[in-house]
Amino acid sequence: MPMQAMTRTAVLTGSRGQSVSLLQALAVAGMEAFEFPLIEIFSTHDHTLLAKAFAALKQYALVIFVSPAAIEFASAHLPLQWPALVPIAVVGPGSVRALKQYGIAAPLQRVIAPAQRSADQAVRYDSEALAAALEQTLGLASLNGRSVLIVRGDSGREWLADTLRAEGAQIEVVSAYRRALPVPTLAQWTRVRALLAGEPHAWLLTSSQGVRNLERLAQAHLSEAEQSALKRSPIIVPHARIAECADAVGFVTVTQCHAGDESIARALLFSTS
Repeated sequence: MPMQAMTRTAVLTGSRGQSVSLLQALAVAGMEAFEFPLIEIFSTHDHTLLAKAFAALKQYALVIFVSPAAIEFASAHLPLQWPALVPIAVVGPGSVRALKQYGIAAPLQRVIAPAQRSADQAVRYDSEALAAALEQTLGLASLNGRSVLIVRGDSGREWLADTLRAEGAQIEVVSAYRRALPVPTLAQWTRVRALLAGEPHAWLLTSSQGVRNLERLAQAHLSEAEQSALKRSPIIVPHARIAECADAVGFVTVTQCHAGDESIARALLFSTS
């Protein structure tokens, strides 16, 4: 009687559940999804500055949400009708969908996000791509002397804010959420150890902070042999900066793919074949 092939597992490390389309793509590929969050996200303790900013939306030439989480945690302060003359900028399609859930979408509002430039070119979802989209749609010079609101977590990259400041924009940054190191359950660690013992699997790491948190958690909870096995596990990342961070902490097999769910699912499937 032929032996049954082991189930291939994708370890998904996002903070608050995964994209439905990614989970569907993994299911179609016959992969099991195992959620092992590497970043915990909570609302900020004090929303005074956030509430004040949204009460005066019309003063801004542009409002930038850095992630779907920024939209979610700021949602209590969103107006019933977003001012039509205040454009919104977001990094990726997840944020576009999140805005739509709160009634903010074209054609009533102007939502700016990175877009595919040609059929054979993958879309980048990062600050650099958003800056390019803003240059194309608004012209960064048009923000000179004008107020720009950036809604984000309690920390993050300063590149976009610095770039807009260099163009003369007056940047106001408000925090809608804070990040923390998760505390995985015993059941989650048991599953991780089973994977590291030889079950075919690959990790999806979607941020540099997630990479660093995985190393911290591994050092605190895994044996040296298990840490060594983890460093040899296939790692899938959607951006070069994350790949550089993974290389720097010692992961051996790091594959960079495009940011879309289909590309990620293919990379996870290929890495476990």
